[in-house]
Amino acid sequence: PKRYLVLRQFFVVVSLLEAVDRMTNGYPVVDTTFRKSEGWEFLFSMKINEMFVFPDEETGFNPADVDLMDKENYALISPHLYRVQSISTKDYYFRHHLETTTEKSLCLLGKTWKRIRNPNSLKGAIKVRINHIGEIVAVGEY
Repeated sequence: PKRYLVLRQFFVVVSLLEAVDRMTNGYPVVDTTFRKSEGWEFLFSMKINEMFVFPDEETGFNPADVDLMDKENYALISPHLYRVQSISTKDYYFRHHLETTTEKSLCLLGKTWKRIRNPNSLKGAIKVRINHIGEIVAVGEY
C-alpha cells in the first residue's frame, strides 16, 4: 500500500494590538520558531498590501519555474501577481496588482480578486517584495 505524507498547514493570525504588545515586550511580531520543536516549518508571513505570485493550473504558470527577479519576465508574472487585501482566520482576500477598485463582483472572481478559504490553496504561492517603481526586489520571506 502507498503511504502519503499529510502536511498540516497552520496559520496564526496576529492582531495589531497583539503585534504592538509583542514589540513592546521585546518579542518578534512574527514567530518563525512556532512549533519548530514539533517538526513544523515556517513558510511565510502575510500582512495587508504584501504581494504574492500565484500558480495557475489553467495556463500552466508556476512561479517556482520563473526567475521572478528578471525584468524580462514581468509580462509573464503580471497576470499572477496579487496583493493581500484583507485577512481573517482562514479567509484571505487578494486583489490583482493592477486593480484599483475594491469591488467584489462574482464575475471577476479569479481575474481581479481571489478569495481563499482553504490554506492549502496558498500552496505554490510565492511572496515577493515590490519597490516604489514596481520592480521585484526580493523573493520569499524578507
